[in-house]
Amino acid sequence: RLISGFFLLIVSAFCIYLGDLIFTFFVISLVGVMHWELGKMLSPMSEQAMWFSATLSVVVAFILLMSDSFFWQIVFLLINFHFQKHFFHHSRSFGAFYSLAVIVCGVIFYSIRIEFGLYHSVWLIGIVVVTDTAGYLIGRIIGGPKVFPRISPKKTWSGVLAGWFAVGLFSWVFVENIAPQSLFIKFVSISIILSVSAQIGDMIQSHLKRMSDVKDSSGLLPGHGGFMDRFDGFVGTMVVTGLIFEWIY
Repeated sequence: RLISGFFLLIVSAFCIYLGDLIFTFFVISLVGVMHWELGKMLSPMSEQAMWFSATLSVVVAFILLMSDSFFWQIVFLLINFHFQKHFFHHSRSFGAFYSLAVIVCGVIFYSIRIEFGLYHSVWLIGIVVVTDTAGYLIGRIIGGPKVFPRISPKKTWSGVLAGWFAVGLFSWVFVENIAPQSLFIKFVSISIILSVSAQIGDMIQSHLKRMSDVKDSSGLLPGHGGFMDRFDGFVGTMVVTGLIFEWIY
């Protein structure tokens, strides 16, 4: 678990720091891998569904990253939704919507890294990591009532609240590099909203795994349960980030 986690951290940091073509390849590859896992989960009896799902998502993600036309971006997202829905053998609509979320996540994160720079990217990644880490540690130490035991049996209210509080402190440290002091309250508030989004993304993916009756999304990331298990919170955060940044900027 430590080795695979350290390797993922180093590769991700390297690609995000360099940007340009390496970062583009990293984002598209991650979208493809997560779709491979999605196809494997939702079509467990098929040997082709995961490859079809991954290939289509890579093509669509590449087109969206290269295109400036909002019209054609919507067209290709609809094409992806239609075909992904037919690749899956169960939970088809749910899986197709999750597919859209993963692709949109990749496109938004790519845009933020290119347009706003490294600090914004690290801030967004940090929100997800801090939310997950604080929630896990405090949830294990304090315990208490569960949030949605049928969907995510390990997630407690103590962990959820700890995640919000930790993200508030984390964003306080980042405010000087991303937002002026006059926007401090708004900046921290947005950070906590994104923390909530990360937790919702985590629960949605947990629900998807239970619908598929699997413990892990795949065995591609030993000790971590697969790439979807590591990036589920990030999907929720980036989708909401896109809406917030569109509203602000």
